[in-house]
Amino acid sequence: MVASKYKLRQIGILILVFAGFFFIGNLIADFFTESSVTEKVEKGKPVNILIMGIDARNADQNSRSDTMIVASIDRKTKKVVLVWIPRDTRVEVSPNRYDKINSVNVLKGPEEACRVAGKLLDTRINYYVVTNFAGFEKIIDILGGVEIEVESAMAHYDPNPKLNINLSPGKQRLNGYEALSYVRYRGGPTADIGRTARQQKFVKALAKEMFKTSNITKLPELVPEISQNVHTNIPASDMLFLMQVAREFDASSIVTQTLPGYPFTDPKTGASYWEADKDIAKGILDDLFNGKTYDVAQDPPHWVQPAEHPVTNELLEEEVPPELTEDPSEVVDTEAGTGPEGYITEERPSGDQPGEGETTPPDENDPNNPKTPEPEVPAEEPAPDAEPPQPPNPANP
Repeated sequence: MVASKYKLRQIGILILVFAGFFFIGNLIADFFTESSVTEKVEKGKPVNILIMGIDARNADQNSRSDTMIVASIDRKTKKVVLVWIPRDTRVEVSPNRYDKINSVNVLKGPEEACRVAGKLLDTRINYYVVTNFAGFEKIIDILGGVEIEVESAMAHYDPNPKLNINLSPGKQRLNGYEALSYVRYRGGPTADIGRTARQQKFVKALAKEMFKTSNITKLPELVPEISQNVHTNIPASDMLFLMQVAREFDASSIVTQTLPGYPFTDPKTGASYWEADKDIAKGILDDLFNGKTYDVAQDPPHWVQPAEHPVTNELLEEEVPPELTEDPSEVVDTEAGTGPEGYITEERPSGDQPGEGETTPPDENDPNNPKTPEPEVPAEEPAPDAEPPQPPNPANP
């Protein structure tokens, strides 16, 4: 009798232990298992997607993200919020080690880029879409171009004809090559920050084209180009669902914003960054959904050295003046092997100015002027460990 009671007690304990592990397992599964895009949208939850534009032969190849956009889609409010993260944004890539956010994708891949961007905006980003600029050009051509007002003359010479930029001011319909030139141009006093503003303007113009009835018939032609030049972790079924949901939106439902901040030069390394305003960044998605917007250029803390050429909101609102010198963002990487079907470019180190160290290409037919090899342009190296100077502690003057 005693033995049977002992066995019953053992069985009871085993059942409780099993039930406990089952309960904990379910909690862990619920925490780590992410709902599909379809489930999130149908439950009325926003879906966050990191969109990255890269210069590489194919979208699967890791490369520096020339453009980074966090897209938050909310079916309940019928709004799409797009936050541009400047590629020079300073982020912590490991404990006490900082780098520009555009290096994360090339060093650790798109999943890590999602994590870093999500930490910056205090949100969870589970999905990414990586697109190749070469494919972007073809997609615009299939759509028949995009109509847009070019603010001012945009000129940039490059030994690679594919990288030349020569746009005249005025309202016009840009083909794929011209559209790519427009969204990549970094001339003018605001450089990359001004470029993000132009990209936002272009995305809205592109949305108007996409929502035209005449372009719906072109979708079958677009699908092969999109599949060839886009790399994503969104399942195909969810992608089809998102395309269906997109019909419920229109161009006026798109809200765009460049991540606010200020220029920052690391006093230890001399590296130049865009320092995001952390207080604004952590609530920016909710704020934009609620109709609040921000000036891009924010006042830096008192301990930050003033920038030599600060970015101001007045500059961002002005037309970008003609820039006839070389665009510092686009330097052909001759070592990587460029070609008409896809090219790879590397950034010029942040401290360089357009035209510095450049020489006029020699005349090959001039015997007194032998051809000299092109100077090698070093790829951007990750910034060494560095932290910004901290504000003084009032308790310890």
